[in-house]
Amino acid sequence: MRRYNINSDWKFRKGDGSPAAVVTLPHIWDIRGGQNGNGGYVGVCVYEKQIEMSDDWKDRDIYLEIGAAGSVAEVVVNGQPVGTHKGGYSLFRFNITKWMRPGQCNRIEVRVDNSVRDDVYPIAADYTFFGGIYRDVNLVVADASRFSLDDDGSEGIYIIPEITGGGRGRVRVYSVVDEPEGCEVCCQVLDQDGELCAKATVKAGKEPAELFIEQPVLWNGRSSAYQYTLSADLLKDGKWMEKRMIRFGFRSIRLSAESGFQLNGERLFLRGVGRHQDREDRGWAISREDMEEDMALLKEIGANTVRLAHYQHAPYFYELCDREGLAVWAEIPFISRLSDSAAARENALLQLTELIKQNYNHPSICFWGIGNDVTMFGAEDWVEEALREMNALAKCLDPGRITVCSHMMTLAEDSPLSAITDGIGYNVYYGWYVGECSDMGVWLDELQQKQVPVPIAISEYGADGILTYQTGSPTRGDYSESYQSLYHEEMLAIIRAHPLVWASYVWNLCDFASVNRKEGGVSGRNNKGLVTYDRKTRKDAFYLYKAEWSGEPVVHITGKRYKRRAESRNTIRVYSNAEDVELFVNSKSMGAMCKDCHIFWLDGVVLLPGKNDILVKTERGDYDDVILYGEPADEPSYLFRQDRNAEMREVATEYRVRNGYHSVYDTLDEILDNPEAKKVLEEEAGADVLSQPLLHTLGALPLESIARKSGGLIRKEWVVRLNERLTKVKKLQE
Repeated sequence: MRRYNINSDWKFRKGDGSPAAVVTLPHIWDIRGGQNGNGGYVGVCVYEKQIEMSDDWKDRDIYLEIGAAGSVAEVVVNGQPVGTHKGGYSLFRFNITKWMRPGQCNRIEVRVDNSVRDDVYPIAADYTFFGGIYRDVNLVVADASRFSLDDDGSEGIYIIPEITGGGRGRVRVYSVVDEPEGCEVCCQVLDQDGELCAKATVKAGKEPAELFIEQPVLWNGRSSAYQYTLSADLLKDGKWMEKRMIRFGFRSIRLSAESGFQLNGERLFLRGVGRHQDREDRGWAISREDMEEDMALLKEIGANTVRLAHYQHAPYFYELCDREGLAVWAEIPFISRLSDSAAARENALLQLTELIKQNYNHPSICFWGIGNDVTMFGAEDWVEEALREMNALAKCLDPGRITVCSHMMTLAEDSPLSAITDGIGYNVYYGWYVGECSDMGVWLDELQQKQVPVPIAISEYGADGILTYQTGSPTRGDYSESYQSLYHEEMLAIIRAHPLVWASYVWNLCDFASVNRKEGGVSGRNNKGLVTYDRKTRKDAFYLYKAEWSGEPVVHITGKRYKRRAESRNTIRVYSNAEDVELFVNSKSMGAMCKDCHIFWLDGVVLLPGKNDILVKTERGDYDDVILYGEPADEPSYLFRQDRNAEMREVATEYRVRNGYHSVYDTLDEILDNPEAKKVLEEEAGADVLSQPLLHTLGALPLESIARKSGGLIRKEWVVRLNERLTKVKKLQE
């Protein structure tokens, strides 16, 4: 088998009649539109390439292999339709042999469509659906007898390593071979130094190869991510045909309500973050270097797990997780808005099949996620049926891994949906969209008292933090970096105090594109990341987790971007894993700072007018410093204010607003707090709709934002009508 990369020199044209251009793959169209809230081009675009068919390809099969295309791709060769792939995140192949013309130039077209469809997931979600062929494209030329190229994009080999009695390692190797008659599979296991550990040869298509290793080294997460290599050679009638080299690891995993998550028999509290694959100015067309940068951030913060939301990520990132020892929660985009059509059900099952088969051999993957926020728009009976079908499929394809599903925090603990998978996650946004941070502690206490039999993870929690917004008095909904830090301080303490939480994932590692968002004065962005979208700036909360999780020395003064302070007395806060921290202001010692775990602080610090040198030192000798300015102003200019948000709305509002009156740009909580406005909303939406649990998680969002996130369920005409009525209702005097 030979693989030829064909990324270069594709002719690209949009379906709107725009002039054609020559592009190099990976490629995303209208990146900026997907990142600034304008939406960009949605629809069909065509990639076209001319291929000369080599003479040595005769009598061999030719496959077009596409790493991923968002989100529906139709392949046409020499004007003839070959096939269509539905799903924007997985590798797929088409056998194009019979449409290729030997000795001629062959025209390959890939027609990619990023339109929202009811039969392809995701239908709606809180991130941008970028369009394009955004991973590598290859031509694969293979003999008729080969490791299968038609096995849902897999490598055609499945490795099952396990520890038997006495600590002996057994490796079973299942291979899928096309035209296996007369073929043998010769397997060798090599250690990390390339030394031979075991070998076995079996007839293709028969029983699996079995290989045994005495006392194998375990893949043990961050402490020791040891991997072996399987070398598998395919022979036909004694003639060598091709080779596969696949890394794998020995490890055991278990999950229970009593003992939480266990890796190799030892309990391990999983603490990590969620990750989206997109990057500023590149969308999903990211490089290996981009992925390595994200991995470096994960290692720096000290995470031992990552939730790869909400779809299949690039193969190389799973390899990085294997190498660095991160436990992976991998999932499919069965998310938010669902469809009960047979075609949609089939698509969810296909994407789950591709996820599992294509990533089966990664030791880092511990969890198969089959859904996220599946009750956002209701919990119909068919949703339960669909989840049970997908859970059964996951267990059939891979009985050795743990199945999980992420649910909204409003899901009742005794819901039948919570008992389908091995474990469940809750997406919990107390302290941001609704209530106070302390409410999560109360909620977890109640679950603990009820002794819920299902293992519980916090699969999402977070708050937006925008660097330009700083304040000495952070409050929920101010979008400040200051509040984001305070939020995570409280949430981290709550999670620490509740050992029933076997895993927790901060939402998110980095800010990411979300075309439907217009919040905090920023369009097209979810700003809950611990790191900015461009990866250049670690927010204060990043260092809190680094101090908590990492073994590296950490000392970080928070609020460094809050340089000009109007308060007469200030609180200086520090995140550190040192035992003691001493504060100096203008070279004068203020003494040891107060301490709670990894948080240090000193209240009542007076800043002189003008420049102030702030320095903190630890007993280890490491330090951090910043210059702050004492300003006799009422308020620094960069504090986020609601009236500034209103100004932003005036500039780019789609719906009419009146000063002093309500509109759809007000939050749900603001509307419900005004009896007259609430009555209007009840009349337009219905009291039964307002009683839905979903709305209890959306109180801090503007009605206009809720409508945009509904995936078309809330029609624009209704929003217009509601807005006209609300603009006649005066706001209450504060």
